[in-house]
Amino acid sequence: MRFEQRDAVVLLAVALIVAAFKATNALLATLCLCLGGAVLVFLLVRHEELPWKHRLAGSALVLVAYLVTLFYLYRANVAQELREQVAPLVAASLAPPLSSCPIPKNAVGLFLGNRVSVITEFPHVVFKVHGVEALRIDRVSSDLLITFRVFNDSGALVARLDRNTFTTKNSTAHVERADASHLLVFDDLGTQVLDVQFLNPQAIKITGTLRYPRVDPIIISEKYSGQRGSIMPQSCSTGTEPDFESK
Repeated sequence: MRFEQRDAVVLLAVALIVAAFKATNALLATLCLCLGGAVLVFLLVRHEELPWKHRLAGSALVLVAYLVTLFYLYRANVAQELREQVAPLVAASLAPPLSSCPIPKNAVGLFLGNRVSVITEFPHVVFKVHGVEALRIDRVSSDLLITFRVFNDSGALVARLDRNTFTTKNSTAHVERADASHLLVFDDLGTQVLDVQFLNPQAIKITGTLRYPRVDPIIISEKYSGQRGSIMPQSCSTGTEPDFESK
């Protein structure tokens, strides 16, 4: 197979395929892939020095690769669309419902089990003990910055998370980022103690175990918040006061 100057059009096919992977719209991705595949098949067919069987096999290979890539892009786009559709539903399913806790346009709803805190300004203190901000949320543009002190069951400080910068003397304590909007914190036993999810621009969900020396830990689960073995009542609060405070 001889490469000729006219074969430079293959660069167009490469550009179209790259554009398909960059596209956020399923229809645009499909169109780019179709055009890219058509260019490749056109180039193969025009090389008459190749036996027709080879050209046919090459075209079939391009078609199979196109179908596989299209299936991959379709699943990726559908998954993204589902995440965008499910996030508001997840927020709406948390108690108390949004209908009983309206979130103003410029505010953010912080979901803490069965409690909702309407954040009107950042930084926002979630957990404050003896004047110390043990868990605080900052926001810069669309980024969430978490400040958190990680204590073990005996009350010893094992790690710090300062505006998303993690420091620890124990290699087992660590932070994981499931994605850009999901942060997980683990203590010195490798146990998950904090889960922060930025569901959408107006909804943040936190679950975990908030510990501090000489204070009963606060448990925030998917459905409730509790302390000392009892479940806290549902609430919807607005203001700058900490969501949990011990003096």
